[in-house]
Amino acid sequence: MRLILIRHGRPDECDERTPNDPPLDADGLRHARAAARFLGLEPITRIVASPLQRARQTAAPLAERLGMNVDIVPGWAEADRGASRYRSTESLRAEGPDAWARFLADPIRFLGADPATFRDDVLGALHAAADAADPDARVAVFTHGMPINIVLSHALGLEGITHFLVGYGSITRVKWRETGGFGVVSVNETGHIRDEP
Repeated sequence: MRLILIRHGRPDECDERTPNDPPLDADGLRHARAAARFLGLEPITRIVASPLQRARQTAAPLAERLGMNVDIVPGWAEADRGASRYRSTESLRAEGPDAWARFLADPIRFLGADPATFRDDVLGALHAAADAADPDARVAVFTHGMPINIVLSHALGLEGITHFLVGYGSITRVKWRETGGFGVVSVNETGHIRDEP
């Protein structure tokens, strides 16, 4: 079984209607179209998304292309789901070296979640997806940077969480091994985005 983890497209950080859960901006919509065009050629058997708007909107073009429903799974949501405003890593860096250092030191808590609970939620969603799928399944999961980092860190046996800078609209692939555990197939694929007009 393969899990295809897609980070959501770029959100509209200036959106005032839902600042805690912004929609995609024009670049983000392009990221979503690129992922749909690329993954639409693969034998996807299920589409899953975080409940946050940016992930659901990124999943929508693929679901439409394949004529499939999107299953919403709360465990794939970002650590900032309870925050009053979305802040991208670019914005956090722009706040200065002190804010960026605080974020890197404890990113999950910085975003407003308990690290242990958040990790358990993500790994619970990961193992539920693996348990529910047959060996030939290809599940597309539209999620966020921190959950993807947790999955990769878990699969590779790494300490900590933030080892990878996951790009907007990028694709990361993991495979469930018959002997147990996950192996990493690819990290941060972005070629499909460069080809999207």
